[in-house]
Amino acid sequence: MAQKNTLFNYFTKSPIQSKLQNGGSLQTNDNFLGKAGAATPSSASKKGTKKTPAKKGSKKIVETATSVTHGKEQNKGKEFGVYDIVWSKLDGYPWWPSLVCNHPRLKTHVKENDIHVQFFDDPPTRAWIHKKYVEMYLDGMKKLAPIKDKDKWRTACNQADSALKLSNLERSELIVDYPDDSASDTECEDEEEAEGVNKKDQEVAQEDPSPPLKKRRILVLDSEDSEDEYKPKKEELDVLSESASSGIESDEVSGIESVEGSEEGTPVKVNKRKRSSCSKSSKKSKSVDLNSTPSNEVSKETRAKLAVFPSEENSAVKRNDLEIFSSPSQTVKDGTKVKLALFSSKENTEAKQAETVSSEPWPHLKLDFLKPNKIRDAKRRTPADPDYDPKTLFVPEEFKRNLTPALRQWWEMKSQHFDCILFFKLGKFYELYHMDAVTGVNELGLQYMKGDNAHSGFPEIAYGRFSSSLIEKGYKVARVEQTETPDMMGERCKGMAKVSKFDKVVKREICQITAKGTRVFSVIDGGVSDAENNYLLALTEKYTGDCISYGICFIDTSIGVFHLGQFVDDRHSSRLRTLFAHHPPVQVLYEKRALSEKTLQLLNSSLASVLKESLASETEFWNSHKTLTTLAEGGYFSSESSGVKWPETLKQFLNEADTLGLTAHDEYELAVRALGACAWYLKESYLDQQLLSMGRFELYQPQDLAGTKEPAATVVPIPSFSRHMVLDGITLHNLSILEDHSGENDGTLLQKLDLCCTPFGKRLLRHWLCSPLCDIAGITARQEAITWLLKNPSLISEARDMLSQLPDLERLLSKIHTQGNALRSKSHPDSRAIFFEDRIYSKRKILDFISTLAGFKSAEKIVSLFQDEHVTLSSKLLVQCTSNKQQNPAGSFPNLTEALHFFETAFDHEEAKESGRINPSKGVDPEYDSVVEELQELKTDLDEYLNSQKKYFGCKVTYCGSDKKRFQLEVPDSFTKKAGKGYELQGQRKGFKKYWTSETKNLLSRQIAAEEHEKNVLKDLNRRIFARFSSDYEIWNAAVQCLSVLDVLLSLAEYARSEGGETCIPEFVISSGEMKPFLKITDGRHPCVSSIDGFIPNDTVIGCGEDEASLVLVTGPNMGGKSTLMRQVGLLVVMAHMGCHVPAAVCQLSPVDRVFTRLGANDNIMAGESTFYVELSETAAVLHHATKHSLVLVDELGRGTSTYDGTAIAASVVQELGNLGCRTLFSTHYHTLVEDFRHSLNITLGHMACMVENENEEDLSEETVTFLYKFASGACPKSYGFNAARLAGIPSGIIHTGYNKAVQLEKEGDKRKLFQHLFGKKQKPLDIASLIEQVRITL
Repeated sequence: MAQKNTLFNYFTKSPIQSKLQNGGSLQTNDNFLGKAGAATPSSASKKGTKKTPAKKGSKKIVETATSVTHGKEQNKGKEFGVYDIVWSKLDGYPWWPSLVCNHPRLKTHVKENDIHVQFFDDPPTRAWIHKKYVEMYLDGMKKLAPIKDKDKWRTACNQADSALKLSNLERSELIVDYPDDSASDTECEDEEEAEGVNKKDQEVAQEDPSPPLKKRRILVLDSEDSEDEYKPKKEELDVLSESASSGIESDEVSGIESVEGSEEGTPVKVNKRKRSSCSKSSKKSKSVDLNSTPSNEVSKETRAKLAVFPSEENSAVKRNDLEIFSSPSQTVKDGTKVKLALFSSKENTEAKQAETVSSEPWPHLKLDFLKPNKIRDAKRRTPADPDYDPKTLFVPEEFKRNLTPALRQWWEMKSQHFDCILFFKLGKFYELYHMDAVTGVNELGLQYMKGDNAHSGFPEIAYGRFSSSLIEKGYKVARVEQTETPDMMGERCKGMAKVSKFDKVVKREICQITAKGTRVFSVIDGGVSDAENNYLLALTEKYTGDCISYGICFIDTSIGVFHLGQFVDDRHSSRLRTLFAHHPPVQVLYEKRALSEKTLQLLNSSLASVLKESLASETEFWNSHKTLTTLAEGGYFSSESSGVKWPETLKQFLNEADTLGLTAHDEYELAVRALGACAWYLKESYLDQQLLSMGRFELYQPQDLAGTKEPAATVVPIPSFSRHMVLDGITLHNLSILEDHSGENDGTLLQKLDLCCTPFGKRLLRHWLCSPLCDIAGITARQEAITWLLKNPSLISEARDMLSQLPDLERLLSKIHTQGNALRSKSHPDSRAIFFEDRIYSKRKILDFISTLAGFKSAEKIVSLFQDEHVTLSSKLLVQCTSNKQQNPAGSFPNLTEALHFFETAFDHEEAKESGRINPSKGVDPEYDSVVEELQELKTDLDEYLNSQKKYFGCKVTYCGSDKKRFQLEVPDSFTKKAGKGYELQGQRKGFKKYWTSETKNLLSRQIAAEEHEKNVLKDLNRRIFARFSSDYEIWNAAVQCLSVLDVLLSLAEYARSEGGETCIPEFVISSGEMKPFLKITDGRHPCVSSIDGFIPNDTVIGCGEDEASLVLVTGPNMGGKSTLMRQVGLLVVMAHMGCHVPAAVCQLSPVDRVFTRLGANDNIMAGESTFYVELSETAAVLHHATKHSLVLVDELGRGTSTYDGTAIAASVVQELGNLGCRTLFSTHYHTLVEDFRHSLNITLGHMACMVENENEEDLSEETVTFLYKFASGACPKSYGFNAARLAGIPSGIIHTGYNKAVQLEKEGDKRKLFQHLFGKKQKPLDIASLIEQVRITL
């Protein structure tokens, strides 16, 4: 997939520097590629080792600015000089203020026709710009400000204005050094060690007779999105050291390239992470003064100090001491030399990575088991095998035996998850290797790290951004974490009888697999980007005679509600199509070889862009018995006090005869199997514990069965009125209710009505649009609520302002449940994972929790706005969603006061935000209270013992020492004579001696045990607080549901208030007895285009008035507005059933149970269906399912075939719909239908009016048709197709030829009709005169 074109693809990024405050540098776990296990930087720093100067070629990192004089000489005769302030324009971006400067490596600002500039930006960036896109920047002369980033652009202009007033010497201080993309690792290393340049080089720089050189400023940037830079202690630095971080000893660190390179006889190289512009290390910028240019030779002093370290730790450094500090020579492979040689070429400035220009393919492409003709799954099956599993890969054992331990881990995980991109944790970084690295570079814009193998990575804190980008593009991402420290690995190895080299590596586990359908937006994943549901859908089917049954289960994993259902469908799969439209999935799971070709074709056509995966029967797509057994034994619905407690909704899917609940109900067998597929997939994604344990299951019924008592697994007649109107996928598409024809929401009814302030309100509005009410009482309740709100506009504004501040409470409830889940905290790999940004993640959890509490506190204030007697009298629905039971018996909003008060006083919110840890108040957590009490008791005992010692010695005695040497008694020398045998001397300082006694040792052991207990309690304390909050899930969720209803009502009221034209409250009348279903709209306007100036309203009357015909045959000129009228009527009926005010003067109707549409002309290439076949399929659905209470909109049926066939089919359909008595608008250009049904009692005629001038002139260019866009009774005589041809630009000659042919065909038709009249049947005497007149006209 194509990479997004962003500004970062054009500019190199700011340099990074991982320098710690104590002078040491934080090393990362790069020995996965075979890096030597050198001594830790902390130890080197403490011994006072000088930084080794880098080689001459790295001069650019600390290069001082060129003198002004030299700059002028260098640019003599050039159009633009160094330090000129200019406007420059990069392709795809606006003109931007810039500063001309030398390229840091080329030492020139001109390259052929390009000028090198540094943009005024934060952080500054640079690029080569063609000189024709460079102009001098003049004070007071500005370019047109861009629409986007206007504030940044103005800030840049202000900086440029200030720079204009500076001298060239002062402007040189604005230049920032950047590591060039093609720079060697040594250059980046120099940047990290720039502060340690030796004094000798500084003296040489000072002896330079050139003018004073200005210091360069190097920006130090933190990790992406990191709030606090990780500052390890000495012990942690040992953990982070090169060899320890991945658990590989120094004699086993030959990385990917060393393993494969050694087979070719190539010496092993030491590879360092290329800390170039692909990642940042600090958000805050600092300035480092560099006064000299380091060389690249290792000084004798440095070698001597390196030799001090033990040989075993420093063996790799001794073996490769010059390779670390100097550029590769004989040890470099030919392929690497080719890549390095390309760095200096002109093409490399536009090449993304060395791989794209390398003449040698990546080594993993040469692996035999990865070649297309030899690839196998984990069970060694070929792709031709029906049971082939593309999710796995066979990796030969002999290949894995030659790998390093960490690399073996990677291949073992990849072999089981071949369809995933592995984000493999090494220390503080996620690394990508081989084919995953290539994907990371191509899709994420990462950079390859140095080495012969594909390898890239990024900091841990940036996981959410990079994983989200891949997932949106359709990839699956597996997050691999270290679940063991080197110390833990050492202890594990000690307990093993025989230790192999593959045991000497820290454990790593997959903690989460994320795809489009399994996103949960945890604190690691980052926040959700939109309010829409992202459904994971499992589907299976079964044929029973001529009927097809579907079992479905779908879930939005960010919310956690499972929807289960089973239903019988027709031959067109109407119910399944409707499901796809109402709950569009982003990922589909289906049973392999279980779906029919027809269903597979439907999946591929209706869900063409959706990720689809086939699961093996029984093993992956579980049967019903295995599903229920796994759910029962998995502990998802169990508690310590009781056994399995099935959720109430799930019980109806179980067979009542089976008391254990391990057998599915006969009518829901397929639904339970679909649930099994979801459960297996979530288990594979490590999400089963957090989602299934919520126990939220809902029955899904097709819309035409919802509210009926008949089981969904049987085909039943559609009732007169179900609770909801049925809008199938075709209708939603044809009326542009949710999406337009291009898949966007521009110009849709959803866009027009969606003025909701909350994400959960937006989701409910979409549900209301897909399922309008048929229950008149429910519709009236909504109308009353909206009417009352319109009378209180100030209340609308205040409530909407407060609602807009709420977070997505529905999704936050799911996140808090996950964080408080006890089962997950004990057994999930994430509970064992070691996160370097754990403090940041803890802060995010606390912030989410506090944000949720604040949201519900605001919710109480919002509903309190509606505590008014007038509300009680005017709107029962508003009372229901804004009052609790104590305030009003009809209220549904829960009383949150007590629960919120508890959590508000349970801990200090501000302290928790700062520390990322909850310290509960007294009485909140008994276990924590006992620890605090124990520590307080210890403090008392320590104070009492110290006082007794003061009395014994008769002087001031204090405790001293730290950590495990605490509580030593420090006694003045002059009083130590009293120290007897019970006092052990531990040390002394001038004038004092330090003693331990058996009592202090006992107190210390008690203190350490209490502190360890406190640590364990605090570690699980956040989870217990979250679990306590989540235990009242039903209360919190009820509040969210009430708020969502209120938000939608406010949105509909705001629409009615802001609608420019007249709106009315629809009036519903239930048809009874002889009363036919009817529809009467006066001055109706299309809701999505009614705001357009000059839009002409129309009256529409069906089934009432003078002519009670239920079908209106609509004719009119091309482009006259027939389709717009039909869509207008459909949308107004949908809005009326939603309870919304409609844009019309009057709207009266009897309830509509279903809206059918046959509009537009579309084929279905994916399904192999022609335009005419699609038309007939949609028409068939209408004829099979329409009742007399339905609304049918048919536009120009029959145009996709011959005139005779089309006319005949259209006439038959008109006749059938007329006899059925459903309200129908049927537009056509077949004027023979007008003649056929002119006198029918069930059919009336209507047309879109127009005014025609010069109609009978022979010159068609003189004929003008003025569209009046007004619906009138009667038929239109012609369609005026030649007028449309003229407007479309068809050549006049072709139009004249066509017109003559039309006249000829019309005369021939009249002759045939006359012949039929004369000889087809016996004529009555009264008809003879009219026949003679027809003969005269025709001849």
